[in-house]
Amino acid sequence: MAVAAHHVSLHHLADGDMAKRSRASGLVYLTLYVIIFTFTPYSDDHPAVMLPAGIAILLLVVIRTWLIYRFDTSYSLKPERWLSGFTACTLILAAVWGGMCAFAVHFYALEWTAMMTLLSTAGISAGAINTLSIHRRLILVFLSLLLLPATAAAAALQTRESIAITLMFVTYCTFMFGVANRVNKEYWRALRNTILLDQRARELEASNRELESYSYSIAHDLRTPLRSIIGFSQILLESARDKFSKTERSDLKRVISAGTHMAQLIDDILELSRISRKGLDNRRVDLSELATTHAQLLTSRTPERSATFHVEPGLHAIGDPELLKIAIQNLLDNAWKFTAKRDDAEISFRSKQVDNETVYSLCDNGAGFDMAYVKMLFKPFYRLHNETEFPGNGVGLATVKRIILRHGGRVWAEGETGKGTCIYFTLA
Repeated sequence: MAVAAHHVSLHHLADGDMAKRSRASGLVYLTLYVIIFTFTPYSDDHPAVMLPAGIAILLLVVIRTWLIYRFDTSYSLKPERWLSGFTACTLILAAVWGGMCAFAVHFYALEWTAMMTLLSTAGISAGAINTLSIHRRLILVFLSLLLLPATAAAAALQTRESIAITLMFVTYCTFMFGVANRVNKEYWRALRNTILLDQRARELEASNRELESYSYSIAHDLRTPLRSIIGFSQILLESARDKFSKTERSDLKRVISAGTHMAQLIDDILELSRISRKGLDNRRVDLSELATTHAQLLTSRTPERSATFHVEPGLHAIGDPELLKIAIQNLLDNAWKFTAKRDDAEISFRSKQVDNETVYSLCDNGAGFDMAYVKMLFKPFYRLHNETEFPGNGVGLATVKRIILRHGGRVWAEGETGKGTCIYFTLA
């Protein structure tokens, strides 16, 4: 059942692609016919051939175009009927045009009228390779109906020039058949690979969602017993302080400290999971206002610090306001933490255009980092600095990366030990 469904899906995609590629082909037939009709004596000399051929081409193009634009509704109801109608119109078009070309070669020999018709026919066959090679049998029959009548008509003239034209057209036909076969194989190989990659991407996405849900459930379930451990340990430390020795009290404090640290890690895991699970509510967001507001909050919390913020005004983006706020806050918190030991701390938030893309940057002149470890910078719970020097759990930049990726953007960093860090990101 799964194989059959995959087979149907594959051919549905291929036929839809063929219909999409064929939208302009009808206009090509009509345009080339009008050129031959207007600028050659063909219509005056042989109206009994040109007029019926023109009417047939017009009707077939109209029906074929109608089928193409009705693909989404007609194909889903009766795919075989749609494909049969499209195939019939396409092959009759090829037969009409091929016959018209053969007639021109027969009556005009190698004069410019015949050569112009031959040139148009060659152009149609080249275009068909791109649109019809999706179906191998269709393109081979199409090329035969289009090219072989003119080739036979040229061979029947039995002149030196016509033999040369025949040999050229035979070579051209052989080449086109080979190209059609190659394009067909490459198309189906690429389509199957695309389907396979899409299927694996969906499986990976489902696996990631399951893993996120699993980690969320585990982290959430750990909170209650951990709170009990921390709470009862604190009660025990306070109510029975005199009954414990100094070493025992120290050990109990370590239990409370370790429990508190673990509780923070659990909260961080839940926050990362929440960011991954939250649906995006994309709107216009004023990034400058978010940065300015949080910078003021940081300054008010630690008024004794001397730090200068440079926030470029008018920085806007389309994204989820809540998630982008979290990202900006984490970036500023990170810069604020790592500039804590500088008396002349500077933190800037700016943007620039690079290859028609807006690149945002948040830079500081703080502790910086060794670029040899740049790949580890955005990994959750991985720290490049000692916790006693700069406290934290190592989730700030991991959270930023997850938010930026959810918005279809990129994030990267540059830095130098003792000279600061710049975090760059884009948003789709």
